[in-house]
Amino acid sequence: MSGSFPNTTGFKTLDFQSNTNSRVSKSVSGKTQRIKAGNQFWSLKVQSPNKDRPEFMSDYSFLIQQDGQVEAFTFVPPGIGSTRGTATGTITLNATYGIGSSLVKGNGGSGTLKKGDIIKFSNHNKIYMLTEDVNMDASSEDFIHFYPQLTTAVTNSTTVTYDNVPLTVYLDKDVIKFITQADGTFKYELVLNEEI
Repeated sequence: MSGSFPNTTGFKTLDFQSNTNSRVSKSVSGKTQRIKAGNQFWSLKVQSPNKDRPEFMSDYSFLIQQDGQVEAFTFVPPGIGSTRGTATGTITLNATYGIGSSLVKGNGGSGTLKKGDIIKFSNHNKIYMLTEDVNMDASSEDFIHFYPQLTTAVTNSTTVTYDNVPLTVYLDKDVIKFITQADGTFKYELVLNEEI
């Protein structure tokens, strides 16, 4: 992995999507069969604000160091990288949960997390999306429902990140282009895929 993207201030997330690979087939009898093939991953398109040359060149030099699609880096998705709720404190899981789980229990935080918020577990890079609100009171067990299912087991020492959630990504294309604006500033868009 090649570090963290320098600064997402002023960026806009234009598209954020879940990508699931599945196969659909029909039998001779007409019955439809659907199976999941491969892991789910997130992708997003982001747009920069207008940047002056020094600020733009800092971003651009970071991007070309990624060697096209080869290297992965962390990027906090603007506008969606932090909870919409009121959560504070450290949420720690209370048990071990295996691959395939879509519900864990934790405690230690207070406030709320909202359905649709993204979270990350401290022991691996995959990002998950909450499928139900979480109301925490800092003393009882909190039920955390999410999608997709766990790709890596978690333990009772695993914590949950819900603010400035770093998505580990790589560039969708090998070509990195930018537009020079009429006022001499620079602007660009990136399509990023989650590294899984």
